[in-house]
Formats: sequence, C-alpha cells, structure tokens
Amino acid sequence: MKIIFKFIYKIIKIIFQFIFKIIKIIFFIKKEYIIIQCHHPKLYCDNSKYLYEYLVKNRLKNCYWNTSSKKISKYLKKNNFKYINFNENLFKFFFVALKAKIVIDSGVKFFDPLQIISNDSKIIKISLYHGIGPKSVPYSKKNHPIKKIERQNHQSFNYINLTSSFMINNFIKNFGLKKTSCLNFGFPRVEYLKNNNKDKTFEYLTSITSKNSKIILYTPTWRPYNFNFPLSYMKGMNYSKFNNYLENNDLYFFFSRHSIQNYNNIPKNYSRIIFIDHFKYPFYDPSSFMKNVTILINDYSASSTDFAILKKPQIFYMPDYKKYNDLKGFLEDYKKNLIGFEVKDYESLIFYIDKCIKNKKFYLKKFNKKISNYQKKYYENPNIESCKLLKDFIENL
Repeated sequence: MKIIFKFIYKIIKIIFQFIFKIIKIIFFIKKEYIIIQCHHPKLYCDNSKYLYEYLVKNRLKNCYWNTSSKKISKYLKKNNFKYINFNENLFKFFFVALKAKIVIDSGVKFFDPLQIISNDSKIIKISLYHGIGPKSVPYSKKNHPIKKIERQNHQSFNYINLTSSFMINNFIKNFGLKKTSCLNFGFPRVEYLKNNNKDKTFEYLTSITSKNSKIILYTPTWRPYNFNFPLSYMKGMNYSKFNNYLENNDLYFFFSRHSIQNYNNIPKNYSRIIFIDHFKYPFYDPSSFMKNVTILINDYSASSTDFAILKKPQIFYMPDYKKYNDLKGFLEDYKKNLIGFEVKDYESLIFYIDKCIKNKKFYLKKFNKKISNYQKKYYENPNIESCKLLKDFIENL
C-alpha cells in the first residue's frame, strides 16, 4: 500500500512541477520575495525568528515566514507580519513560493515545496545555521550513510552563516564548502541573548516560577541512534528524591529534547522537573530562556556555546560518550576542552549544583580561561551586530 501511495505522490509531484514551469514561462513571474523559516515549520524560534522580525521592523516588506502552525499564524497576523501557511491558503503558499528570490533557514534543509526552490538555480539559499560547537562535524565513522547526506545538505546552500574563522576553516574542510559560501556574521539569537529585551512570546516560565526561584536547564542533544532519556542512565538518580531536593532549595529543573528526537522514560508529573515540549510551546526559544537560567546541564549540545557567552555555570553528563565519539565525533578532544564540571552520578550532580549556586565565583575560578579559549574558536565576536550585517548582505544580493 505504501508503494502505491509513493507512486501516486510522485506522479502528482511531476504534474505540479510541470504546471509551475509553464506558469513561470507564460507569466514571467518576478522574483522578489524572501521566505524565512525555522528548522521545523511548526516552531517559531532560533536565528530565523530574530532575523525575520528585524528585517520586517527595518522595512524589508517582502519577507514572508513559512509555518504550518495555527498558533504561529495567529501571532504573526496579530503583529501584521507577512506569512504563508500551507494549511490556511494553498494558493498564497505556492504564489509566494514561485516569487521567491531568497530562502533562509536555520537548519540544513531549506523551504522547498515540490522542489520549486531546488530546481531553480537563480534562487539564493542561505542557512543561518542552528548551532556551533565541537560536535559540528560530519560523522567520524567511515561510510556512515548520513555523512554523505550531511555534506550534500550543506552544499545545497549558496551561503552558510558561521561564527568564527576556526569554524569556517573546518566547514570548508569537512563539508566541502567554498570559502566564498561561508559568512561570519554571528547569530541573531546571540545578539538577542546579550541585550536587555524581554521576549514576551514565551510566558510559560513566568507563570509557574517565583521571582526568587533559580532555574536549571537541561538540553540533551540529538543522537544518531536510539537512546533513552539520558538522565535515566545516571547512577543513583531518583526523580522523586531529585524533585524534593529542588523544592527544598527553590529550584526548577526544566528540560527539553531535540525537535527530531523522541526519548523514552522522560520524567512526568513532577512539580519541579518540567518538560518543555517544543511543539506544545512553539515560541519557546532556548536563547531567550537562558537569560533566566542559573545553571546549564548539557552533554554535546551546541547550546553550550551560547551559554558560555553569559559565563554562567555549566555541568556535563555524558553516559554514552564513547559511542557518540566513535560514531559522530568532535572537532577536537571534547573532554579535554570541557567548559564545565563533568558528573557521572547523582551525588556529584547535587554536589556541583550546590557549589555553583552558593558561590558565584566557584565556576569561573576554574573555567574562565577555558571559556575564553573556547569562545575564540567557536564564537569569536559575541558583540557583533549580526542582524544588521545579515540585512546589509541580503539587500546587496
């Protein structure tokens, strides 16, 4: 049955592609629109969101956000922002797509309905990119099927925005990019992270915590293999016990998961251990949230790079380090260059949380120099006006 549906879909796709080609030829459709989206059409966050709103507020009128979410459409409509939603207006969706001159994404797969964009070499594709850190490398395992796909995805963009000379050199080497395709304009989300503005689109935080509560954020990364919720592997971890500890110390433990990874065994129904479901809260943005966070707990996620700019304490728990290193790999020795305390059990986790909260200098005393070295490699200029640089670049195009 699946084979039949795939065949029917392929035939319909070819027919529509042919129709769109005829429309372009007959009506001489002018290319004038910029289409921006997040790494998932049901989310409104990351570099794409901050750049989009900056462009709109700075009078680039032909910008459209692509979404498939009713909540996001409602928000955009309320703010008089232009958008397209396949589920709301099919004609407008394809009309804007046919008039696209530039498409922008925060991931490595751009907006491409029925391959309208990829089949037109004149349309400029830009990736703002979604995360920079030691894990930003193709798979270390030889002949891994995803390794070739990753290279192709990166090379499908005309331009990829990065954050340092070190990263540009590694992307040229590892993904086969041209130097002229690599930009070094920093991330719009980091520009926002460093300013004093408050993001009102995500009010879930303020609705459940008090002003004096301290927040711990846990951001386990995506794995290219099946894996349970990482904390379930921690020796001595008991969620009820952990929840009591958090309550007694007026702490909240928020955790998320990568938008394309499902975990088994995530803790549920605890007053202080709270799962942030990206799809339930499509406006949730880690960079915005980090302003309120006291400690970040991580494994290999690039969120570590953004958080390091704030110079706040970081703790790392890596139960599958060998497997991840052997299969995915890093740009350099990850453990040797770790910018936080590594924990291997519940007891050490609580020890470092206590130390970091009670003594603000405890973390920086050990890791300040490492953070500076790390920043030079992965985010060399956190004070750059990323949005303005990208806007100027887009206008020149």
